[in-house]
Amino acid sequence: MDAPEKKKKVAGLLTAFTPEILKSEYFTRIMAGIISALRHTDYDLKLIMVKDEEYADPSRKILAEHNLDGLLLLTWRIHPRYIDEAMEISSLPVVIINDFTPGIKANIVYCNNKVGVQLAFNHLLSRGYKKIGMLQGPDEASLDARERYQIYKTLLKEQGLVYDPVHYRKCDYFFEEDGYLKMMDMIHNAKSLPRAILCFNDEIATGAIKALKESWVKCPEQVAIIGYDGIEKGRYLEPALTTIRQPLEQMGREMVNIMIGLVEGKLEAPVQKEFVPELIVRQST
Repeated sequence: MDAPEKKKKVAGLLTAFTPEILKSEYFTRIMAGIISALRHTDYDLKLIMVKDEEYADPSRKILAEHNLDGLLLLTWRIHPRYIDEAMEISSLPVVIINDFTPGIKANIVYCNNKVGVQLAFNHLLSRGYKKIGMLQGPDEASLDARERYQIYKTLLKEQGLVYDPVHYRKCDYFFEEDGYLKMMDMIHNAKSLPRAILCFNDEIATGAIKALKESWVKCPEQVAIIGYDGIEKGRYLEPALTTIRQPLEQMGREMVNIMIGLVEGKLEAPVQKEFVPELIVRQST
């Protein structure tokens, strides 16, 4: 008599119901790491995309509609609601990525923002740049954006450099077009341009470089640009993008390792794994 087939476990990957999740290399690289780590396990992957109206409805128990063994949370913002909801479902293990805050009790994989911004800043200072602007991500949707902005302002103060609001723009979203539009706005409306610009991510930096090119502003001779994340596209830009690399695929794999360790009782929550970013120097600075 054949042995009964081993029942597959299910890992949920919860994110926002938006096409931008699949447009962004930041997210697709994390997902590539997750899929890579799950391929040779006895886990299936279930993608759960939550619409805004579903999230806004407190009576809707999204996780209860799915039979999950573990949950990976992939959003721009930590949603305590889903962590709380998971705890109600037999203490379902939840692992989140980035948007770290001190004192958080959740299982989390994150990259150190202070180290990353400091690396970027030190590099720009080593080039002799004193007027350093910023193209920021929308911080209402990203704790990382909030933290990097605060670190940026602190480092300016520590170096005795002036924060000039005309050299700062907050993007409406996280993508190339946002960087392009905000850079164009700065080019056409600021009395002067900063000598260098720290961008929240590589997508925004890519848009900024495009805007500079179209406006005949030389990069890096007139305005240097540094990105964040280390996405693959940056190395093929002209000029190639200097960036702060986060090991996104490795972080995705670690999310899975932690989830499985929690499911199997080999790890005790909360598990918090910090990764350290690295500076990749190319031609844009």
